[in-house]
Amino acid sequence: MKTIRYYAPIRGIVKKESEETELGSVKDVLDYIKQAYGKDAFAAAKSALIVVNDVSIGLYQGKKTPLADGDTIGFLPVSGGG
Repeated sequence: MKTIRYYAPIRGIVKKESEETELGSVKDVLDYIKQAYGKDAFAAAKSALIVVNDVSIGLYQGKKTPLADGDTIGFLPVSGGG
C-alpha cells in the first residue's frame, strides 16, 4: 500500500489530507487525481512539487517514477521567496 499526501492548495480541492492507494507510478496517481477529483485538482497536482518519500521526482524518473509498498507521494505547494 502507498500513501498519497495532499498539501495546500490541492488539499482544499480534494477535501482530504491523505489516502491509501495501490497505484504503481507517479503518472498513475496523477491520472487518478484527474479522474477522481477533476481538472482543478489535476492542475494543482501537476503544478505542485511532487515528492516520493520526501525526494523530488526530478531526482528519480519524473512522472515515470515507480511506487513501491510503503512509499509516500506528496504534492507540496511551490513557493518562491526573496
